[in-house]
Amino acid sequence: MDPLPAAADAPSRVEATAPRVRRRSRVVEWTIFFTISFNILSLLKLGPIVHSSVKDQNEINNLPQRQQQRQQHGGAIVDVSTVNLLDLMFHNPPPQIKHTMKANNGNHQVDKNSTAMASALLKIQMHMYDILARWNILAEDLGIDRWVVHGGSAMGAKCFGGMNPWDDDIDMTVLDCKLLDYLWETGEQNVTKYYPNLDERSHSMDNWAALWDSRLIKVREHDMILSRGSRCCGWDKLMSMDLAFLWKPGDAIMGVELECMSRGSSSREKNVMRASGWTKYLQGTKELVTLPFGSTTIKTMPPSLLNTYIRKRYGKQSPCQFPFSDGGGAEISALSDEINHTKTFQLDQQKAQMNFVLKNWYVPKFQREKWLKQKGDKNQLEYTKQLPNLDKIEIDNSISPNGCSWQSNSSSSSDAANIKVIGWNAERGTHWDKFYTMIQEKVELQKPMVILLNEMDVGMARSGNVHTVRQLAIQLGMNYAYGVEFLELTRGTQEEQEATKTQRDSLSLHGNAVLSKCVLGDGMILRDPLPAQYFSDKPERGINADGFEVRLGGRMGLFVRIFQHPSPLIPDLHNFRADKFDIPESLPDHFVVGNVHKVEENVNNRETLWNYFGFGAPAPNISIHEGNGVDLAASQHGVIVQGDFGPQFCSLGGLKKMNNYKIHQTFRVNCLPAGKVEIGPLSGDFFCSNMRASRAVEVTAPCDWSDAKKPLTMADHAIVSIEVEQRSG
Repeated sequence: MDPLPAAADAPSRVEATAPRVRRRSRVVEWTIFFTISFNILSLLKLGPIVHSSVKDQNEINNLPQRQQQRQQHGGAIVDVSTVNLLDLMFHNPPPQIKHTMKANNGNHQVDKNSTAMASALLKIQMHMYDILARWNILAEDLGIDRWVVHGGSAMGAKCFGGMNPWDDDIDMTVLDCKLLDYLWETGEQNVTKYYPNLDERSHSMDNWAALWDSRLIKVREHDMILSRGSRCCGWDKLMSMDLAFLWKPGDAIMGVELECMSRGSSSREKNVMRASGWTKYLQGTKELVTLPFGSTTIKTMPPSLLNTYIRKRYGKQSPCQFPFSDGGGAEISALSDEINHTKTFQLDQQKAQMNFVLKNWYVPKFQREKWLKQKGDKNQLEYTKQLPNLDKIEIDNSISPNGCSWQSNSSSSSDAANIKVIGWNAERGTHWDKFYTMIQEKVELQKPMVILLNEMDVGMARSGNVHTVRQLAIQLGMNYAYGVEFLELTRGTQEEQEATKTQRDSLSLHGNAVLSKCVLGDGMILRDPLPAQYFSDKPERGINADGFEVRLGGRMGLFVRIFQHPSPLIPDLHNFRADKFDIPESLPDHFVVGNVHKVEENVNNRETLWNYFGFGAPAPNISIHEGNGVDLAASQHGVIVQGDFGPQFCSLGGLKKMNNYKIHQTFRVNCLPAGKVEIGPLSGDFFCSNMRASRAVEVTAPCDWSDAKKPLTMADHAIVSIEVEQRSG
């Protein structure tokens, strides 16, 4: 081996005459909840991934300069603060239930008693990405091209585009390690000779349980340590010098773990890899998939093989729902494994992402439980004030970033600006995937410009603990806006609680949504104060599901403007001024769309609606249900609102009702065998607009007849759709 050049951050090399000594190292037993056993973690219903505190981020920003420099060699420093479960582990522990799922019992490095635990994990993850980047270079230099990620890191690659939020290592399998063997055999045995200030226990161990022998190697200009295990562990660990210097007494040896198939994989992987087809595929010549992984990339199997492996290894059908649920149910996806591999993984990762929700609306479970115990005390308005960012709107325009064209999705032959709009009270949004299929198959629903949705869950066990709106939006390729109506303090109705009795709600959010191919902006929420009946300790007829639902928040309407193209003139949120009726003349061409759920009909709400709609002040000395709204701004083509509300709400906002109550019955829906359905007797789910209908309202039954004898009723409200137009000028 050539003499190793001194690393920029290493101590000056001196000749060390003392013989190399192996010290006995004790491995700390995991003491925090999820690190006691990864086997337990696999089935526990964990809470959401939460943003780290500002303190955590400062810890990252204030790393010693040598660590910052070393990170730059492996790629940009990655912000992993958005994927940190540690706060959840202490403040939001999940119930412990019996399980039989297979999982890995590993010695991961987190100390419960450390007040800097979250920061420590973030630092370790940053170093792991750095080591992975150098491994990519090393593998390229050595010509090692048949290697893949395995274990929990395979799940992280699929779902998070990086390490699992709770992980502190990266696991890989290498087909043939002959070149690695040569590198280890020719490496420098005396690491201490060149790094006398480095504790030898950071990379070497010799006791009754384990033997780890180390070599100092060179990856281009960087020194690294390659440790080889025996007795307990027949694999290698690759670590950077920075990571080695982080070691402290009591820690296990850290690093990226490299298992060699040519030497024989570990027992925990060998049988699963063979049964899932990994062994045969890795031994062949077919393409491996390269995916983004933190600040670098990683290799894995194609989606079908990866999913099979995860199912056999961890018992998870739907790993991207974990840790929001146990992942034991069917994968909720309309995607096929035949789709481009990278696109498949990217969609899975995008759907699992809840960064905005977690940053702005997360309430720890202990706080939710505390409020639940106060039900019936009539302090619901005070508790609602404590909800974080309740009237903030999540707007994501990254899914359809280039916007839309008004005419492209309409069946009208006129030269007017046209939009097709779908409205649905989706009753939790549980069956978003089947709704997606209906949109593709039902002519009256195909190619909508806008979808308006009531009662959509985010992080509720009854709907899979997922972001139902985001799941649907990404599947449809549509941007979305989401607003919170309620923080749910129970898991729902009596039936829903019974069905989810071994589960937990990760976020407990329920609200309204707008989806569109167009660019969304200038959003506003109109919210009513929460009546005491929603926070009652006794049954309230038609309000709280016989006492099983307890809520904070308030009935609301979500409104946004839709634009054809992005523009710096489009604000995310509306700058509402109660003392001034706004005319949106400075905005690009747009429509106003809104989704309303049982908002009261009163003077204050009327003035707010007229103000936001750009109609100017309503005429004085008339009732709140009189007056026709007119678009005063030349850039505004019209207003359309839909939702579950009273029949006079349309006129409250200066709009006309588009439904015919005699024929457009929408509630209650009951799907029957042999393609039959009962809908009625109530007419609701109204459309309101100041535009002309180019295609009248149609009612579509939300029925899935895949099982003709036992059809699925997707929601108790029917789906409604309409096309409206506004002539230019």
